Amino acid sequence: MLRRRVADVAADLPEKIIIPQPVNMSDAEISEYEHIRQQVADEYGQSATLISLLRLRQFCTHPALLGLDSDISLLSSSKYCRLLEILEEIVSRCEKVIVFTSFTAMSDFLCEDMPGRFNIPAWQIDGRTPVGDRQRVVDRFSEVEGSAVLVLNPRAAGTGLNITAANHVIHYTLEWNPAVEDQATARSYRRGQTLPVTVHRLFYPDTVEDVINDRLGRKRLLAETAVVGTEASAVEAADVARALQLSPCGNSGGDC
Repeated sequence: MLRRRVADVAADLPEKIIIPQPVNMSDAEISEYEHIRQQVADEYGQSATLISLLRLRQFCTHPALLGLDSDISLLSSSKYCRLLEILEEIVSRCEKVIVFTSFTAMSDFLCEDMPGRFNIPAWQIDGRTPVGDRQRVVDRFSEVEGSAVLVLNPRAAGTGLNITAANHVIHYTLEWNPAVEDQATARSYRRGQTLPVTVHRLFYPDTVEDVINDRLGRKRLLAETAVVGTEASAVEAADVARALQLSPCGNSGGDC
């Protein structure tokens, strides 16, 4: 098997800077997360799978995705507030950014909020975007003078698109599979990119996102050292078990 990496065949690429962005939850978020975690653990128990953790991932993306309160503010999410801080700095430099999120509702929130908040255009590509329209969206984004935001689903738009107009990538929701995240980052960090690319990875410590982050690091390390890895089902079960036990109230998952 011959594996060729971007770094091996494109030595002329600029620097790629990966910045982990752990974000601490507010007390209210911690309490609500713990409540949802207990519900998921009680409902699924030993039969839980990665899919069972969807509600926890949705809450970490934004509490509004769970539909618990139709009047909830976008700023009630600590992660969203951190995203705005990063975007403010990017906009001040008149640079472009790609934001990756798995959830269409979050994509809609971003595209509705960004133009008014920063006075910049925003587009999105996800499973609802016809394949024939996707390159046209990228072209419009690339042609903008100054800052713009492109919100992408990492599976619908994580391959095949050349988006070197953006030199910032923000992974707002982490993916279980490192290949999905890496392919998404490669939309910007590829041949034709002339600027250093900054990659921000936002996650909440001591939550399901912490487990995902650890899993990504472990699988990347495995890919560096072996072609055949450990038994996937056993590793997956351990990740699920840890995700159901881990709590921002404390690593043991005790009461808040």
